Amino acid sequence: MKPQIRFCVRSDGVHIAYMTVGEGPALVLPAGWISHLELQWEQPAWRSFHQKLARHHTVVLYDKHGVGLSDRDRTDFTLEAELRDLETVIDHLRLKHVALLGISQSGATAIAYTIKYPQRVTHLILYGAFARGEGIGSDETRLTMLSFIRANWGGIGSRALMDIFAPNEGAEVREWMVKWQRKCGTAEMVAQLMDLSFRIDVSGLLPKLRTPTLVLHRQHDMVTPFKLGRELAASIPNAHFVPLEGNDHLPAFGDSDSLVRVIAEFLGDPVTVGQAVESGQPATPELTAAVDDPATQEARSFIVAMNRLALGQYCVVGKFTRYDEIVRNALKDVRQKIAAGFDRPSRKRENHFFWAAPGSGKTYFAQQVAISLPQTIHYQECNLAKCSQEEFLSSLAQLDAGNKPCLCLIDEVDAKPKEVWPYEVLLPYMDANVERGAHFVFILAGSSGSNLVEIKNHIASRPKGADLLSRIPAGNEYEIPPMDLGDRLLVVLSQFRQAGREMSREVQAVEKLGLYYIALNSRLANARQLRELAVRAIERLPTGEDRVKYDHLFGAGDPENKAFWMQSLPAAADLANRFVALED
Repeated sequence: MKPQIRFCVRSDGVHIAYMTVGEGPALVLPAGWISHLELQWEQPAWRSFHQKLARHHTVVLYDKHGVGLSDRDRTDFTLEAELRDLETVIDHLRLKHVALLGISQSGATAIAYTIKYPQRVTHLILYGAFARGEGIGSDETRLTMLSFIRANWGGIGSRALMDIFAPNEGAEVREWMVKWQRKCGTAEMVAQLMDLSFRIDVSGLLPKLRTPTLVLHRQHDMVTPFKLGRELAASIPNAHFVPLEGNDHLPAFGDSDSLVRVIAEFLGDPVTVGQAVESGQPATPELTAAVDDPATQEARSFIVAMNRLALGQYCVVGKFTRYDEIVRNALKDVRQKIAAGFDRPSRKRENHFFWAAPGSGKTYFAQQVAISLPQTIHYQECNLAKCSQEEFLSSLAQLDAGNKPCLCLIDEVDAKPKEVWPYEVLLPYMDANVERGAHFVFILAGSSGSNLVEIKNHIASRPKGADLLSRIPAGNEYEIPPMDLGDRLLVVLSQFRQAGREMSREVQAVEKLGLYYIALNSRLANARQLRELAVRAIERLPTGEDRVKYDHLFGAGDPENKAFWMQSLPAAADLANRFVALED
């Protein structure tokens, strides 16, 4: 059934056309360069792409001011004008919480909205996007492109654009592209909006982003160079970067299934692309063990015995928690040693080295330590795996710019093993306290190998690695063990509580059957995945409900709900309709 196109009105009277597809938590696609809702729904590839996204979400699409079915009389070609359209649609639909999927030019709009409304945006996804439009091409390229559009729009221009936007499509799509171009907007309007792409610059906003962010980019994209996607991810704290195969710029063309699958995983949706949905068979959860396995029985016994949990009892620092008392107290000692490095200036090295299992929260631990320190101490974070040499140098140079004490996390310090420059660049800063009286405390963190000894051997074997390890004072090397069952349940219970308060909901209890599902689901193995699950569950709570039930973990009609319920029937009597009460 074709979705109905509706209209909302901006405060200045401009009419914006929009449509919604599917049901579930809102996934809003800010309008890209040009669009036409009606024609794109008629085109099979675009329609299929939006339907796949809408399997577990209400997907919101709209035509921006100046194109498609929205009012055409546009004279303001700025990012602020783009943001007004997005604000109008979200406010009109009364969406309290949204995930944003910014595609190409609209990535900047999504970033700007997330910075302006951080409590509204649960997830930020950027595909084929860029921070600075000047990176797309030179000024000569910009002028040539604008002149070509003005002279050839809706004619030969369609074929030329197909060759770079969707180069693998045949005659049928090319014919549709001609019609689409003519209907989207006038040549002058389209040229002005293309010029906006070259003028966009949101690079200054990227370090301020704290929303979970996924950056996707096809490796041979001929519109937005791959390096721009990599640079974008490197500039966003804790962004997850996924390179994709292909050269299509438009997401609906090429291997769109891979793109949708990665987005679904990031949003915490059941991954059914090409599998359960197409086969008609219910998806089954990826259990870590069979229901009669000793590990499964241990999880069941653990949860059955859990009746009331005082979350504050498990705090290490800030919002970082650990269930095991020995691990918790060891990490508290680490936090104290890091903080002690700022007690008074001294000409000695204050460098710390962590090995942490993947998904154990090493980055979050460092962030929470930083928050716990006095505001006079600057916090700098750099992920070596995401940095070029120039970006790494620039990040470290910022330590000197503030002329004040600084805690600096070098994450994935074991990355780029064949390169000489990472440790050559880093070593002078690790010596800065001794050599020039700086006041830096470094945390070097990595996850390679299976323990501290293995990662040290790995680092020692690479250029300047032994020199780097020699800058770590005795007693400043630590292991952060993997999250065990208690940690995973503690994290998700804390996240239920936190997500509830962010949405003005006070979660008082969680059903044990839901915790049993989480305990046995291998897809929920780290803190980020557990956070996403918690946010989605809170969004599904009915008004007035203060308990998270098993059913709230699933979207409407999710086959995994019934599949797991059937598998867990032997445990249901002890877990269903029984709750763990939460206290601060």
